[in-house]
Amino acid sequence: MAEDLSAFDPNEKLDNAVDNDAKPQRSMKIDEAVKWLFRSEKQALIRFINGALGLNYDLNTTELVELNTEFIIRRPSPDETEMEPFDLAKIIADMIFTLNGVAYHIEIQTKSDQTIAIRIMEYGAAHAISMLKTKGDQDEVVFEFPVPVLIQIDKNETIADKIPAKLKLSGRDDVLSFDITVIKLWEYDVDSLLARGFYLLLPFLLVRYRNRKKTIKNVQALLSDLHEIQKAISNLYETGEICSALRLNLYETIDGIVHVINTKTFDNDLNIKEELKKMDTSRVMFAHEYEARGEARGEARGEARGEAKAKAEITKIVMLFVQKKTPKEISKELDIPLKKVTDILREAGLLEQVH
Repeated sequence: MAEDLSAFDPNEKLDNAVDNDAKPQRSMKIDEAVKWLFRSEKQALIRFINGALGLNYDLNTTELVELNTEFIIRRPSPDETEMEPFDLAKIIADMIFTLNGVAYHIEIQTKSDQTIAIRIMEYGAAHAISMLKTKGDQDEVVFEFPVPVLIQIDKNETIADKIPAKLKLSGRDDVLSFDITVIKLWEYDVDSLLARGFYLLLPFLLVRYRNRKKTIKNVQALLSDLHEIQKAISNLYETGEICSALRLNLYETIDGIVHVINTKTFDNDLNIKEELKKMDTSRVMFAHEYEARGEARGEARGEARGEAKAKAEITKIVMLFVQKKTPKEISKELDIPLKKVTDILREAGLLEQVH
C-alpha cells in the first residue's frame, strides 16, 4: 500500500508541484523507495533475507534472479454471479525473486491493512500459476508459493511477528501451514538494524517523523537520528560491508525522505535544510570518488586510442551515471556501445546491483 509522502522516483526526483518560490518539490512513495533501494545491491538483499528468515546464503556465490511481479487475474463481475472473459485485473506484488532457485516474496506495507495476508496469498497463488504456465503440460501439478516476508513501516500493535496461514481442500482434514514473517520497523533502532543485517532499512527509520508536529524537540530528534544513520552508513562503507553505489543510494533515499518531511511537516526548518545541503556536498564527494576510480581504470586499460582519451571517456561515463543517466542513455549520448558502457560501470563498482 503506497503511503504518499508524494510520488518518489529515485531516478526522477522532481515532479510538477511548485512551492511559493516556484521551485520544484520532491515527492515520495515509501513502498516505491523501499523497492528501489532493495534492488541496489545483491549482497544487501541476500543479507536481509538471511536476517529475516534465519538463513545463511553466501553473499558472493548465491545466484539471485528477479521474477515477474505483475499478474493478470480474473475478478468477479459486479453482480458476483458470473466470471466474464473481460473481467480481468492486474495485481502487482512488491518483489519476487529467487536465491539459488528458492523463491521469496517481499511485501511492503505502511499503514495497517487487515487484508494483507489475503493479498500475500493472492500474489503467491498468481506466482505459482505463472510458474506452472512456463513449464507447459505436466503429469503432476504443483503449486509452489514463494516464501513471504512482510515489512511493516508504521506502528501497529495488533500485528504479530508472524501471521499464520493455511492451505486446505474443502472437506479434507490435511492442512498445509506456513507463516508470513513480519519485520516491524518501529521496533528497531540503528543498532538493532545493523545487528540483523537490515542495512537497506536504515533510511526508513526517519519516516516516523512525517506524523510528528514541528517542535524544537522533534527537529533535534530528527537531526540526531539522521546523524546516527549517516555515521552507520559511513562505517558500513569503510569496513567494506556495502559498496560505493549502495552508499550513494542510501544517501539519496535519506535525502528524499528528509526533504519531503521538512517540506510537508516541519515547515522548511532551516537547520534541516542546512543538513540537506551538507548531504548534497557528500554526493559531490562520492562523484569525485567515482571519477578517480574511473581514471584509475583508464590507466590500466591503456587502449589503442590512448590513455588520456580512455580516461576522459571513462570519467564521462561515470559522471553521467552518477547524474542518474541510465547505461542506455549514456551509450546514446556518447555514441559508445552499450556493452562497453556497462563493462566500465561494472569495473568502477557502480553496477553491483540486482538484475
